[in-house]
Formats: sequence, structure tokens, C-alpha cells
Amino acid sequence: MNLEDTIVAISTPLGYSGLGIVRLSGEDAINIAQKIFRPKNKSKIVCQLKTFTTHLGYIVDGEKIIDEVLMTIMRKPHSYTCEDVVEFSCHGGPTVLKQVLELCIKHGARIAEPGEFTKRAFLNGRIDLCYAEAVCDIIYSKTKLQNQLYINSLLGKTKKSIEELVNQIKEAIAELEVSIDYPEEDDVKNIDYELTKEKVINIIEKVNKAIEYSEKISPILEGINIAIVGKVNVGKSSLLNILLNYERAIVSEIPGTTRDTLSETIIIKDIPVRIVDTAGIRTHSQDVIEKIGIERTKNAVKEANVILLMFDASTNVTKDDYCVVEIIRSIENNYKTIIPVLNKIDIGIKIFENEELEKLLYELQKSGFKLYPKLDKDNLKEQILKISCQTKEGIEKLENAIVDSQNINPQYLPTQDAQPELMITNLRQKDALKKAKVNLEYVTKLNFVKQTEIICEHLREAIKELQKIIGTSDITEDILNIIFSRFCVGK
Repeated sequence: MNLEDTIVAISTPLGYSGLGIVRLSGEDAINIAQKIFRPKNKSKIVCQLKTFTTHLGYIVDGEKIIDEVLMTIMRKPHSYTCEDVVEFSCHGGPTVLKQVLELCIKHGARIAEPGEFTKRAFLNGRIDLCYAEAVCDIIYSKTKLQNQLYINSLLGKTKKSIEELVNQIKEAIAELEVSIDYPEEDDVKNIDYELTKEKVINIIEKVNKAIEYSEKISPILEGINIAIVGKVNVGKSSLLNILLNYERAIVSEIPGTTRDTLSETIIIKDIPVRIVDTAGIRTHSQDVIEKIGIERTKNAVKEANVILLMFDASTNVTKDDYCVVEIIRSIENNYKTIIPVLNKIDIGIKIFENEELEKLLYELQKSGFKLYPKLDKDNLKEQILKISCQTKEGIEKLENAIVDSQNINPQYLPTQDAQPELMITNLRQKDALKKAKVNLEYVTKLNFVKQTEIICEHLREAIKELQKIIGTSDITEDILNIIFSRFCVGK
């Protein structure tokens, strides 16, 4: 990437719409605009137009008029990229936009790389790396809650909080380094090392709060992975279709209709949810394809946060149900949540006629799985979720349980004004914050009087990790390329 090039891209999705925007940025942006834009007011000269002004005119190729457009000029350094920027608001047809794009290239611009406009804004110092990531995240956000959380980074709160932590650590370093450089001075002998250590502990508490909050909002940002699991013909595919609100899976009374996993993403209570419908499990299957489907079911269970474990309410627990539970138990649970679901309640409820269901569920609980709702032996019949895929009874309660099982209650999430100042929204940021925490916690175990140099070294490492979050330290070109490759070309 050459920052001296002038770049161009169509900044709106290709298709048919009222408007489409072609964006130029770079040293020659205004010169290129002068060659292809003819103002309706013939007294106007493009290169003399003031910044933040919009002008009506025509895109021309020589004497040929391509389109009537509005041209907006934003002169450096007060533009998105800190470079001269020109935007043409054209009629939103792909043919017109492509012609305008080709004209810009003909007169010296090159096609922008994905995210290059925002990357230039970062490299030119207009925005920090958290802001850049938030721009991309907002573009691809699937829910209002996601958008609300990403806005925090756009408001600059994360950058401000990181800089405050860095300054606090620098103050601690300065206090300690005085004792290294001037050990005999009277003022140095009076340094309160316990107070300096207390400052570091306070910083750790702030970092811990940020990490804890990032875990809390993780399901909102990353979504919930759900596997629908159960024996054959228990209604898994029917449930998937109901949750999707359209027929995605083939539904049949013939056992074993679903041989492979099917996955779709939906929004439940403003939370992204990826649902996997798995192959039905039955004892002693000899079918090769069915066995492959069962292996894929195991993989879906491994990747899931939540397992919807379905039973047929109209019959007693069968050997196939035991087989399903054994497959789940064979997989490392990693704090997975299991929501037992009784389907076919419209036919009748016979599954409580003996204690087999209770035994199965408590075996899962003993294996370390979290059952939701937490089952009370004396109140099992009332607590367990009951649905009918035929009548859709209980589906709303199931949707609520999926969200509530992950301790998400959007109604009680902090508002934009009440969000914590330091909010981490992706794995890159969280990894850097955790590494900073490791260095800070290590420091608290050392002797602040006798191990001052080692302490200062680890405090500097903590600063580096914190600065990585906002992009002011040790950010390689490879990391930047990964971050900005997620963007669309016009942003």
C-alpha cells in the first residue's frame, strides 16, 4: 500500500438505489475531480472551491455527460482520512457508478484496498485502532445492542481510558526510578513504596472490571452457538424451522430424515444465535452415512455454548435417549449449558411416569454440565420446558430461556451513558488487556524496595500491551492488514 497514491472506490453497495457514492482520497483527489466534474454554475472552478461545500454539476468524459451529480469537497487535514477527499453522489445504478469509477482511474487514481480509507485515517493519526475496529463492527453489526456497544469506541472512551491507565503506570514507574537513580537522596528515602504498590493494585482492579464486562457482553457481540440434539424423530428439524420461521429442514415422520447438520443464524431477543440442527441419534446404527452424521453431531456439541436436549414427552425415556446423553457426557463440557426440552406435549405427557428422565438429567449435572433452569427434584415437572412444534406452544418461553441461560438480560444492560469507560469488544483487545494484567499482577508479588528495576521492566511491558489496544505500540503491518481486510472496499 502506497499512501502517496490517490485512491478511489464505490462506497455504497452495488445494486439499484436512489443514490450511489464514489469516493476519492489523496493528493490528486481535487485535481482528478476538476478533470471529470463540470459545475452547473460555470463560474465555479473546482480547485478553488472551499472545504465542506457541495456543488451540483455533471460527470463528464470529454464532452460526453455521464451523470448529473452532487460533488462534496473535504480538504486536508479536516477530512476522514486527513487527506483531500472528494465524494460524488451519483444516481444509484451500477452502470453509472462503474463509469465514474473508471474515469477516476483513467485520470490517475487507483482502486482502494479493503478498509484503506479507514486505514489511512489511522495511519495519519485521526483515529485510534479501537475506533477503526468499531467502524467495521458497526457496519457489520446484526443487532441494536451490538451497535450500542460499538458506539462506545467511536466516542473515544476506550482510548481515553487506556491513556489514563498508561499515565498512572508511568507515574508509578517515575516514583520507583527515582529510587534507582538517586538512592541516597533524603526525598527518596521517604518514598512510600506501599502507596505505589496500592496504585498498581487499583489499576489491576480497573483492568479486571474491563475483562469481566467483556465476558458479560461476549454473547451479545459474538452470539450464542446452539446445538439441537436428541434421538431420531423427536422434532429437532421442526423446532429449527419454527425458530427460523421458515422451512429450512426437511421434516418427515420417517426416523433418521436428517442425516447431516444444518446451521442457520437468527436473532432472538436482539441476540445473534447460530442454531445447528443435528442428526438424530439411535442405538446401534449400522448406516455409514448416519454414523458420519452422528460424528458431526458430536462436533456441533463441542462447539455449542447451549445444547437444546430434546425428549419426546409422549413416551417414556428410551435406550436412544440414553445413547444421546452418553454422547454428550463423552464431550468435554467447558461450562456448556443444557436446556432440556420436552416436545410433542400436544399428544400427551407420559415421560414422567417413571424416574428415568430425572436420572438422566442428574447424571448430566454430575458430569459438570449446567442445566437450565436449575432442576429441583421436587419440582421437576413444573420446571422443565415443554413445547409443541405442532401448535407452537411454549416456543416463546424457550426463546427466553436461551437468552436467560447465558445471563443476558438486555433490559438491564448499561445504557450508552452508563457503560464502563474501558470497554473491550474483540479478542485482539482482550488478549492485550490480559497480557497487561499478567505483568501487573506479577509486579505485586515482588519486593518494591529491593526489586525495583524488575518491577519497572514489567510495568513498561504492561504499558506496551495497553498501547497495543489503541494502536500506539508494536502494531505490525501484518496485524493492520488482518484488521482492515475485514472492511468493505469503500470504507
